[in-house]
Amino acid sequence: MNQRIKALASYLVILLDIGVMLAAYSIANILRFHTPRAGDIVSDADYAALLWFVMLAYIAVQIFFRTNTDFLTRDRGKEAFLVLKQYIIVSLCVMAYFYIMKLGEDFSRLQLGYFFMLSVLGTYIEHLLFKKAFRIKYMTTYAEKVILITDSSHAGSILGEINKITYLKIEYIALIDKNMQGKKIDGVPVAAGMDDMEEVLKKIPVDSAFIHIPYSFHETAGQIMGWLGAMGIKIHLNLWEYEYDFGKKQFTTIGKYGVLTYANYEYDMRDVVIKRIMDICSGAVLFLCMCIVFPFVAAGTALQSPGPILFKQTRIGKNGRRFEIYKFRSMYMDAEEKKAALMEKNEMCSDFIFKIKDDPRIFPLGKLMRKFSIDELPQAINILKGEMSLVGTRPPTESEFELYNSYHRRRVSIKPGLTGLWQVSGRSSVTDFDEIVRLDCEYIDNWNIRLDIKIIVKTVWVVLFGKGAE
Repeated sequence: MNQRIKALASYLVILLDIGVMLAAYSIANILRFHTPRAGDIVSDADYAALLWFVMLAYIAVQIFFRTNTDFLTRDRGKEAFLVLKQYIIVSLCVMAYFYIMKLGEDFSRLQLGYFFMLSVLGTYIEHLLFKKAFRIKYMTTYAEKVILITDSSHAGSILGEINKITYLKIEYIALIDKNMQGKKIDGVPVAAGMDDMEEVLKKIPVDSAFIHIPYSFHETAGQIMGWLGAMGIKIHLNLWEYEYDFGKKQFTTIGKYGVLTYANYEYDMRDVVIKRIMDICSGAVLFLCMCIVFPFVAAGTALQSPGPILFKQTRIGKNGRRFEIYKFRSMYMDAEEKKAALMEKNEMCSDFIFKIKDDPRIFPLGKLMRKFSIDELPQAINILKGEMSLVGTRPPTESEFELYNSYHRRRVSIKPGLTGLWQVSGRSSVTDFDEIVRLDCEYIDNWNIRLDIKIIVKTVWVVLFGKGAE
């Protein structure tokens, strides 16, 4: 779809939403005060200020949460959910506004209740009507007229899929394996077979062609593309042979080569920048905390287990990069030598991670530090250096990484973190490594800033109540 038209639709929707709010405000006043104005309880100016705040908050929510991204294509259920979600967030903003301005007791709660209920209902109905009108207008005026070129076994399913797209309208079908001219498939006429396709393409009014042909017919596809290219008709080529059921696909160019890029994740650059800013800020706070507790940790460690205060170990970072991780040492100096003798007590269901309860290698202060995750504070250095993030997947040791299969390696496809989804989904109680990998992959596939914030809040809760790593 033309980007200008999509942008225009987005702006129009925002303006219509504001119009719905103004109408809802007037109706709410009539229901509560029997007049379109706010009444005598609070001045019109105060209500006007609140209304301006609500409208600005609504626009801010749309921008921050990008709720109009798939506006024209999402179904009614998702539309209802997103409209309700927007107004719930706006309601929370209004509560904060009342608290800060100390105005809540002066406003009519019934009037505000009417306003928000009417706004939700009105916005939902307005969105449905707008999309219906927009589709009718777009399909009749702007939609790209397309000829579908495929084989008879796939024509119906492709039609069903393409018809979901507002900016494409399949006007004709051409089949490479059968002569069905004059017949229809799901209401769309079959205009050509392979024998007369070139001549038909010269005569019918189409803007583009959608080609869905098996790779075994690649010579046929090349011939058809030659005809279309010579006629100046735009070509949408489905890369049949490369339809892998994983990751996100994006067609890009590398030098002079056109490539189809598959990636398990493709993150929004704005969110990536915000995440790094959060890492720097949180890393600075954690570093300050580390400096505060350092003298006490140093004194306690010197008394219970003389040796280095900091523990340094090579870990595996993003996509196999090695880096040195820092922790407050919580084990006796000969901990690594004793590990082999303790392997049979490993509580994990595999050799990928080693953990036992009441580990005899941990000295008393180390147990206390681990209970409240104090031993992790020096990783603020790794976060500030950019080797780690505050939230991510936990970095494995080199010996653990050597045992990974291809699926396990996905854990290190992003920057490792101080905390993560599996740590707050049971912390030390999660002993199945495959479950850990599943949770890590769930985080990778669904990452956004809001998910990080949820994990951070849960982590703080877990740490404060002493449910840290054992």
